[in-house]
Amino acid sequence: MMRLRLLISLTMLLAACGGGTANPDDNPSVTDPGITDPSADAGVPDAGSTDAGTPDAGASDGGPVDAGPGPVDGGSSDAGTDPQPVPEVERPFTLPKVQTSLPEYVLTMPPETLAKFMANPLTEEQDATFQANGKTFPVKVRLRGASARYFEKKSWNVSFADKDKFEGRTSLNLIAEYADASMLAEKISYDLLAAMRVPASKATFVRLSVNGQYEGVFLEVEQVNKAFVKARQFPDDDATIYRAGWKDTEFKTWKVPYQGDWVKKTNESEPDDALWEVLDVINHTPEPQLVAALEKNLELESYVRSMVLDALMSNNFVEDSESYFIHDDITGRWRYVPWDLNNVDARWWYTNSVQDQSASTSNMKHPLFNFTLLDGWVEKMYLQRKLEQGSYPGYLPTFSNMGTRVVLNPVLRARLEARLDKALDELFTSKVMDPYIDQLHALIDASMKTDPYMDYAKFSAGKAYMKRFVQFRRDFVKAEVKRLKAQQSTLVMEAFDPREGWVEVGNHGTEPVSLKGMTLTTNLRVSLAGGGYAPTIVKAPTGAVLDHMTVPPGQRVRLTGALLGITFPAKGEVGLFDGTSVVGMKDALFYGELPAGKHYVRGEDGWEVR
Repeated sequence: MMRLRLLISLTMLLAACGGGTANPDDNPSVTDPGITDPSADAGVPDAGSTDAGTPDAGASDGGPVDAGPGPVDGGSSDAGTDPQPVPEVERPFTLPKVQTSLPEYVLTMPPETLAKFMANPLTEEQDATFQANGKTFPVKVRLRGASARYFEKKSWNVSFADKDKFEGRTSLNLIAEYADASMLAEKISYDLLAAMRVPASKATFVRLSVNGQYEGVFLEVEQVNKAFVKARQFPDDDATIYRAGWKDTEFKTWKVPYQGDWVKKTNESEPDDALWEVLDVINHTPEPQLVAALEKNLELESYVRSMVLDALMSNNFVEDSESYFIHDDITGRWRYVPWDLNNVDARWWYTNSVQDQSASTSNMKHPLFNFTLLDGWVEKMYLQRKLEQGSYPGYLPTFSNMGTRVVLNPVLRARLEARLDKALDELFTSKVMDPYIDQLHALIDASMKTDPYMDYAKFSAGKAYMKRFVQFRRDFVKAEVKRLKAQQSTLVMEAFDPREGWVEVGNHGTEPVSLKGMTLTTNLRVSLAGGGYAPTIVKAPTGAVLDHMTVPPGQRVRLTGALLGITFPAKGEVGLFDGTSVVGMKDALFYGELPAGKHYVRGEDGWEVR
């Protein structure tokens, strides 16, 4: 209904204004538009706070973004004396308030039903009852998670009928956090997103009992569904929600056979044309138009800030996250909503001892920028998973094409670094995070003492561990930013004409550089010159291993597809690699189809079309 009302209102407004003289989609700002989220706070109430009937201040649900408080008297008659609203990007990043108590949730089901779940964690939904706040609801329950289903402490999904919504919600995710001995990493991750005003799920600690037995502390993570959309008052309250495919979240236009398809969660009967159109925008927009195209089609600022979260909390298994992608038909833009943040490397892996975790930094050194072609751990995952052919047949290196385009584009890279600097200055500091960690730990401490599955000694030590993580990771990230700025490839692609079939490579260094053994590829996931794993070795017509050719300093050489046996698609990607590492990228370009007579040229400020 809201969609219909807004469309009617927009039509009437355009008619009254004569349609206007400017196209609002023309030349969108590429400097700093800020987040374009709604200004009203209609987030999910914090059931654990003393005033659970009202949302927390500080945008604890991550949804609301406003321009700051307006004049309390409605503004003076002399508008020139009113203070100007603070631009959204200048507003400080502020952590949400910590809840003051733990809600009590109770699940009850027939003993044989519970036994069925324990015997077969893949058992489908079963009938049960859910109790909270003195009310009882008929529900459907199942175990949730992939590997988490097989942990001793089970995670649950609880579904409510539309007529029996619980606090406006039709689904609850009760995460056991068994794999994180600190219990804090996922909660902190969602709260950091809230602090940066990124619309994402709200996370609330709760106590859970099942069939009369106390099961411990759980993290209730808000489901991304229509209730999520309505709670944030997005312009389109009937937005189309997709979930990324199994082992994907790469924003590519094709997938490896083991990866799953995009899953539409709402408006299932409508065609998927809009999804494929935006994936084409992400992958094939000519580089000179990239920023404007992404601003027009995506909530880009929100996505950039989610990349900041990945950097701060060392988000590793993004490919496994099956994160959400929401299309707002009113704005025409798509919104990325991160998911599965219990996999951030900030967690204390449950098998690690107190002694080991008190000194180790191995999980704190994930290089920047996560899940892009700059991320050295893309190769780490590749080396591991290519050997696991039972689960990942034909495995290829996984990374986000959208994230990679952000870090390769000078304007977007500068914006990402600016937001990261802001978070490091205002948010991710020991001064801010240490007392917040103390509050979270104290909130659940008493309930953790009687948690039947978790190691209380590890949980107790988790407070100091998480503070150490913040300090070490902060220093590491700052050093990484400096490293990447200093680490500039001397070999770059200077010009490219896919129609004519050639690439020019220039040497910006002071010494001659041999191209022998390097690779030129039209598939950035296939870039190796040799080795024992055939799927990642370049071969015609996708790519080629370069032979004896030296590029003098300050000069360039032309590589032709005809001589190398390479066919350049009209639109696609092209990269120059060292030939030995799947992240050994010297330079890369995502490109779109150009008119006849036009080609790509690297100018002073980036790629141009001439």
